[in-house]
Amino acid sequence: MKKKLQAKTLWKSVRKKAPRVPDITCPAIDEVIRRLDQLSNTTQRLTAAQCRTLTKHLEKLRRQNERLRNCGHYWHDACKSLLQKIFNKPLV
Repeated sequence: MKKKLQAKTLWKSVRKKAPRVPDITCPAIDEVIRRLDQLSNTTQRLTAAQCRTLTKHLEKLRRQNERLRNCGHYWHDACKSLLQKIFNKPLV
């Protein structure tokens, strides 16, 4: 029973420090694709305002991607650390 409680406490402490996972990015990607598709099917040129809007969407995706990458690094390192504690030896 004590080991179960220790494991639960350890898990809570690791999870508490975890970065927040960003929102699902598929709708933003779909929106950019939709707008580009719309433009490619017309004879209109890309206006400065449309370019700014698309750039804003892509920059938001870049930030979300970076947060997701940081989250992955955190969980990799946290799991590696936990395994080292459990087996009392460094992992390669």
